[in-house]
Amino acid sequence: MTESTTAAAGQAEVSLAPGPTPLNTAILRCLEAYAIAEQKDKKKGHTDYPASGAGARAFRGAMPPLSGYENIRDFIACVAYGMLIEAIRHNDGSQLLYAAQVATSALRCQPKIRETPPDSDRCKNES
Repeated sequence: MTESTTAAAGQAEVSLAPGPTPLNTAILRCLEAYAIAEQKDKKKGHTDYPASGAGARAFRGAMPPLSGYENIRDFIACVAYGMLIEAIRHNDGSQLLYAAQVATSALRCQPKIRETPPDSDRCKNES
């Protein structure tokens, strides 16, 4: 891992996989949670392995909910990035991506809200 960035809230240093810094704010929020949890665990005297487990749990906990198109899109981005940096295991990632697929399908099946009320003259009896 060659790059790092400092998270604003907790001043935690976030290690990133080789390549450019992700521009997605949801991914950055997950990475910040990962770094903060990992640092707290290391301060408690845990080794890298348990600390990275705490970071992975925090990463998953910071992911957006599967509600609404933008959240689902950000959720997918977080899962993919989490798999890339090994904060999410590939088997778990597959299940999470399937959940996002189901959520997307559910969005498509929602009834559309009418912008104008239905024609009320149709329902009136003619006299």
